[in-house]
Amino acid sequence: MSRLISFDDCIARPDENGHRYYLKTHLEGVREWTRSFFQIVKLDNVEKALIEIAAISHDIGKANVDWQAYINGRKKRGPNHSWCGAMFFSYVAYHYLKILGKWKDYKILWLQLTRDIADHHGELKDLVENQNVDSIDFSKMDVDGIQKWIYTLFPIIKEHKQKISSAALNDWADDFDEFVENLLFDIHLEKRNENQTIIEKIDMLQKWRMMTSILISSDRFEIKSVQDKRIKKHDWNAIKQQIENFCKSNRKGSLAIIRSKAQEDILQQWKTAKDCSYYVLEMPTGYGKTVTALKLAAEIGKEKGHSKIVYVAPYLSILEQNAEEIEKITKKMSLQHHSMAILNDKTLEENKETDSHSTLHMQAWANEIVCTSFVQWMRAIFPRRAQETIRRSYLNGAIVIIDEPQIIDASVWNLFLVGLESLTKLYNLTIIFCSATMPPFYKELNEQSKRLSIASKKEDDRYYIQRIEELTKQSCAQKLAMAKDPTAIAILNTIRDAMDVYDELSNINNNDTFETYLLHGLMIPIHKAIQINRVRNSLRSKKTVRVVSTQIIEAGVNVSFHYMYRALPIIPSLVQAAGRVNRHRELPIGRIETSQFLRNEKDTRFIYSTSLKRISDELLFQKEIWYEHEMEGLVRLFYEKMFTENSYEAVLQDIHAAYLGNWKHVSRHDVFRSDDYYRLPIFIPFEWNEERVKLFPKGIQLLLNEFEIENPTHIYEIFLNTTMRNSWSYEKNKRFMILFNQFVVNVPVELALKIVPKDDFLQYRVPMLEDSSRYQFDKGLIANNDVLDSII
Repeated sequence: MSRLISFDDCIARPDENGHRYYLKTHLEGVREWTRSFFQIVKLDNVEKALIEIAAISHDIGKANVDWQAYINGRKKRGPNHSWCGAMFFSYVAYHYLKILGKWKDYKILWLQLTRDIADHHGELKDLVENQNVDSIDFSKMDVDGIQKWIYTLFPIIKEHKQKISSAALNDWADDFDEFVENLLFDIHLEKRNENQTIIEKIDMLQKWRMMTSILISSDRFEIKSVQDKRIKKHDWNAIKQQIENFCKSNRKGSLAIIRSKAQEDILQQWKTAKDCSYYVLEMPTGYGKTVTALKLAAEIGKEKGHSKIVYVAPYLSILEQNAEEIEKITKKMSLQHHSMAILNDKTLEENKETDSHSTLHMQAWANEIVCTSFVQWMRAIFPRRAQETIRRSYLNGAIVIIDEPQIIDASVWNLFLVGLESLTKLYNLTIIFCSATMPPFYKELNEQSKRLSIASKKEDDRYYIQRIEELTKQSCAQKLAMAKDPTAIAILNTIRDAMDVYDELSNINNNDTFETYLLHGLMIPIHKAIQINRVRNSLRSKKTVRVVSTQIIEAGVNVSFHYMYRALPIIPSLVQAAGRVNRHRELPIGRIETSQFLRNEKDTRFIYSTSLKRISDELLFQKEIWYEHEMEGLVRLFYEKMFTENSYEAVLQDIHAAYLGNWKHVSRHDVFRSDDYYRLPIFIPFEWNEERVKLFPKGIQLLLNEFEIENPTHIYEIFLNTTMRNSWSYEKNKRFMILFNQFVVNVPVELALKIVPKDDFLQYRVPMLEDSSRYQFDKGLIANNDVLDSII
């Protein structure tokens, strides 16, 4: 057997700039970090002690002589230190609890923290999954040295003469699975006899994940400390003044007075309900919900002593647009965190110590204002991986603005709400939901929301919605082309319909009498961003514009048309779409027409559930014409009927499963409805020129400069050059992949295999589209296939 290495001499990571990273120093540092979190969370003394034991145990496996050989470059791989740390913790913490006489009270937390240590570099698994103890051998560690160290940190263990030896630890690891199996059986019996509510169960689960967050964050921050930026109490007055200055400078047009009065009315309503934790800001689309929410946040922040704003949006287009708007309004730099996010140049300058520091700053949401997506927020509530718990580390005392929550899939809405309520209690949050079409709250929540509502008035109507006879692709295109309105849009329910109408419209427009644009979900991200910016620029230039789109444009994209045709959807979607017509009251009144859209004499509304279509039709077909001021009541009736017919509570059974140890039952859920199609990624060599680059998001322009990209093929060549990328840091690779994924479209497998050979997927994982005719600048990915029916 290899000679043992003294615990005092073991290192946690390679030397850097002449600095030695000793394992003992790292573990003690992680313990100190856990203690720093005790100031802002409510834990009892035993819970604190268990987290501290977890902190000094999590990397103890790195003291293994084989792992030391690996980290010093003498071996290609080392043993799994996470499993070893979990076994060590479970042994020490078990005997610690026995010494205190607290084993029965804390055995579940003991098991949870054991699981967390095993998972602290990967996926958060279920308690019932067996530990991988076969490769653990404590005889390859200086356990005598470790025991002396533990005795100095926890004298009570020494006082009770609890021996920590390699033999005892190996025996413990050998028997661990059987021990846990019996323990879980006992725990399940106990829990089945309990009479706890869903809310009580989710509270226990969220407390567990709070402790997971403390452990994981402490481990990461000990290596690279992250400074959390906060809004001071006196700063709220300055923010309020900046918002007021912004409003004054933008009081133009006939809607400005209405918006200003609506904002004042909302603040007056809030003053009668200052003690609430949940507010629903219900305002008609285009009334300035973002500005109003920021005004409200400033008042709440000053009143309650909050010190952070977290803005959450459904789609990246909305998120990036409103992140810029929030910066412009507050004069404070926002931090964006989503799948395509990079730190902007100002943030990078403030955090330029290392790439790792900057990335961790983003992941920890360590900024005064954070802008993130529904997907990332859902992972804060129900994390799938250990790294995702870091975003909770500095969440305490935040005001969370959740924009357009009605887009969340109805089947997970109640799970989202109960998880959010539990998170709110743990971290002292205040939640502001912003929507013109807000779904109802789960009736069993401990606290119901306070509505802050502005209803449309008849005299302020900006549009009317009229039912017309069904249309086909030919008649829809003809209607757009013949409309006397300068700007018009048709929103269809599927990509196939949108492409068909666009083709018909292009044939009619052979003299280029108007500009035409197409938007849908089979465009690469950078292309969609360009198209939306082109549409905005054309609208600002008061050109004659015709747009054909799927639903991706109908929520949060700040554009305004004179006329719209909306293929019949469900009512909330119709109201959201209507918000893109006469948005700023440019006209006396805007016009929206809706009807069944027929393809081969069949209605293409099949993307919506049968029951929701029926409810919508029962309500909408009561009249031929509906005005804006009538839509709020119509939406409310829709949701009442929807949740009466289906309470959507089945998902809450997953909380019970997670409570019994199956965490992945809750973490598996996404906020958006997933389609039935498995997708494959394809790289699109999308060419750009100087004019197109001007329409790129600023972050992508930064990345093109950083990697000295000449053309899209150059991006793909770097992707294939794994030798070069393996020499990069994790953070540099992450930035490159953000750039790379701007040129990737995820395609249903049936279609993907028709346009790219199967072998290319096997060889390259993300193959490049070779047939340039398959992807066009005006249309995106070209395909005539029924599989397009379920993609928007």
